Amino acid sequence: MFIDPLTFAAIIPALILLGYIYHLDPVEKEPAGLLLSLLFVGMLSTIPAIILEFLGESTFGGIALRISSNVTLDATAVQTFLIVALVEESCKYIFLRSRTWENPNFDYVFDGIVYAAFVGLGFAIAENIGYVWSFGLGTAFARAFTAIPGHCTFAIFMGYFYGIARRNASHGHTITAAGATVLALLVPMFLHGLYDYLATTEDARFFIFLVVFVAFGMLIAKHVAKKAQRV
Repeated sequence: MFIDPLTFAAIIPALILLGYIYHLDPVEKEPAGLLLSLLFVGMLSTIPAIILEFLGESTFGGIALRISSNVTLDATAVQTFLIVALVEESCKYIFLRSRTWENPNFDYVFDGIVYAAFVGLGFAIAENIGYVWSFGLGTAFARAFTAIPGHCTFAIFMGYFYGIARRNASHGHTITAAGATVLALLVPMFLHGLYDYLATTEDARFFIFLVVFVAFGMLIAKHVAKKAQRV
């Protein structure tokens, strides 16, 4: 089967990261059919995300939000944190949970990371194909070192807390499971919002911050994944 160069360039960085995470699984590899289905639903989750982001930007785009007398979120922060990050990470989480929460293969915390990575990078693949088809190979190169590792980082944090929530729920610890579920949503939302804020702010210095943020985020995510291997 022939894959054109643009599509290949769009998907290969995500597949490399997926292969890395898959081989980190310390106990038992997850079924190929399950993982492929998660990759597919991750790609599918871009559809409701696009619709909800359009509705959110139509309603709140360009609006600054006053939090208190001393704190105001500018329009860029509202868009990146409260529209894009909120919508995209929520869509990923809903598809992740609906497909895996009751799955009998879900028996280790690290499984949550694997599942979230396949959903998150499935989302990233679909998104990346759209960008690369629109803007060319240069975009593929830039996003291979920014957006794709970013989505991977968000997924690892989501999967870690999701795995803890599943373990606690299976032991009847409903309160700690609920707390971990909240973190599975809020931590990747915050990281995603910060990533997008740095990426969309029209100041060249913010690109340097973005690169440092992605590199540092990947290092922390790698530490989190290694920690989950021992849980």
